Amino acid sequence: MSVTNIIAPGPLSASSQIIGFDKSLRARATLKDIYVNLQGLYKKTEQQIPPGIYMQVDKSAESQSNRVVITMQLPLKGDPILGDDTISGNEEVPETKSATIYRYQYAKTVGTFGFGVNKLDQEPYGLYKNQVKNLGLWAQQFEGLEIRQAYVETYSMTLQSGLPGSCTARFHPHIYVQGALDIDQPVRGIPSGTQETDYVNAISAAIVSAGGPAHTDAQAATFRMMNKIAERALDLKLIPLSIGGNDSFLLTVSTRTAAVMNDPQFGAGTNSFGWGAAWHNIIQMQNKEAQMWYGILGCFKSAAGCDIYVTVDPKLPSLILGGTGAPYSLTPGYVYPGDVDLRQYSNPNTRDISILHATGGVCKWDAEPLHFIKQDEDYFRKLGHGIAGVRGIQQVQFEPDTFDPLVQNTEYYGSMLVIMDRPVMVG
Repeated sequence: MSVTNIIAPGPLSASSQIIGFDKSLRARATLKDIYVNLQGLYKKTEQQIPPGIYMQVDKSAESQSNRVVITMQLPLKGDPILGDDTISGNEEVPETKSATIYRYQYAKTVGTFGFGVNKLDQEPYGLYKNQVKNLGLWAQQFEGLEIRQAYVETYSMTLQSGLPGSCTARFHPHIYVQGALDIDQPVRGIPSGTQETDYVNAISAAIVSAGGPAHTDAQAATFRMMNKIAERALDLKLIPLSIGGNDSFLLTVSTRTAAVMNDPQFGAGTNSFGWGAAWHNIIQMQNKEAQMWYGILGCFKSAAGCDIYVTVDPKLPSLILGGTGAPYSLTPGYVYPGDVDLRQYSNPNTRDISILHATGGVCKWDAEPLHFIKQDEDYFRKLGHGIAGVRGIQQVQFEPDTFDPLVQNTEYYGSMLVIMDRPVMVG
């Protein structure tokens, strides 16, 4: 008996196959931003960190001024007039310093179609509507980036790009390098043409003296570091925040350092950090408002008398030391809008730039507040949607009207950077 094979039909012609599409447009999760009240991937009922770290320029000066000058009067100084010394002619005249606030323009645009086949093809997804809607998210992320740039490099990207003569990037005037001796801590020198190069070399030399660029435990965060930065903040006369009725500062740390501090097993053995094994035993979180801040980890009661609140910043800037000798290079890294991470964590020389926030660390001048802009082409078939504004975000550093080449005259009391190594965690 012969067997006849059944002739099965082949697959349906590709041109006739039905293709289904899910019209629900997906969106990628975004990182949290502690500065601009932007919730991230892990959502919690949290509040923005204290607004005192962010100074706003007087509204009355915004629209009509090319730049704004803030004046500071210095306290009286000098010796008293004693005994029979002549009083007349020994009067002390007022002494002031000033800071100049700048602004420049920025914009972000997207392209869409107003009608036609391209609009019809994309319309079921709502792609163009979301493209326009996402401009708001981009604006928040961009502002967070500029705040971090101002803390690290004095001026935000907008000012650096638009006013290079007045707003050239320069590193923060107060920097503490974890692991370096007090005598090796960097100090910005007398202003001159080589000032920034000399300062970069001084910061780099402090990192090298601490054991860098290779990793050592002494360069990562410790309890002793917390007391040292509190003492240094006192020496620099940083203006503290008032939190729960106490003089306080806010220290942002990376997710890596936060993981160490939040790990009760870390430091229990031979590891010299000592964070995780003891952190939960010393933190004091009596202030209910602070307990609800973004990423808050706890409060350290320093020996200097101030409180240091520690919070994790998922977008904390990074720093990479380059070169084997002077002139060195220092490259800060940031997270750009769209969560484009340029911090180069794969580089073993990458360090964290923690920020110790005091009062008025950076200033924001919204000379022309953020607003929508629109452009059409070909009878509105092609449309450009965007946002634009005129803004400046920068540190408020006070300088004298007359420059003394023998004296470092810059005064700034709003914050300090703490450069530390990233802890090594072994699972």
